[in-house]
Amino acid sequence: MGVEKYVKIIAENNQLYVLPDSTKVWMQPGSSIRYAKAFNQDRKVWLEGNSLFEVHKHQGSTFQVYINDAFIEVKGTCFLVKQEDAHCSEVTLFEGKIEFNIPSIRQKTVMRPLQKLTYNPVDSQSQISDIANISWEDGRYNFKDVPLTQLIQTVGQMYHTDILLQGVHKDESSFSGSIHYNEPLDNVLNKICFSLNLNVRKADGRIILY
Repeated sequence: MGVEKYVKIIAENNQLYVLPDSTKVWMQPGSSIRYAKAFNQDRKVWLEGNSLFEVHKHQGSTFQVYINDAFIEVKGTCFLVKQEDAHCSEVTLFEGKIEFNIPSIRQKTVMRPLQKLTYNPVDSQSQISDIANISWEDGRYNFKDVPLTQLIQTVGQMYHTDILLQGVHKDESSFSGSIHYNEPLDNVLNKICFSLNLNVRKADGRIILY
């Protein structure tokens, strides 16, 4: 048996990497993927960090993404994986169907579009919740009538920053628009402020919309 040869890609910046089967991987800085050179015979990717996958459909061929001690089995689909710390991995499914597998406890969870699964690899616990009004298209998150509180929470998670609302009627405002996957935060805030007639200021490492 020859030793399996692997390709490893480390993203220093936001980058789009196309796998040999035409699957697109939108990689965030500091994330890495590893796959066998004979990838088209066995489509398996090992991921560290955060990346969004647009998996190319191949008849009769599965696609697997390994994170920690779990793996995601894919049927031609689009999903985001975030691994922020040792206790929390998140998988958000935008379209298609995936199966989240935890072999150690023989658990399989089938995910439907617009669902988010949170997984704790330390105790093998997982939980599913619904996300609404957000889709993905060719490098852009599209928001449709997303309530302001949900929008602020989503943007805060995307950019690892605290965003507060002051003196804003949260229930009355909703946002429609798109955010590119590597768009600077200031651009995004300006877009939100312009759309919803708000102002922005920064204080104590936080961003305040008012």
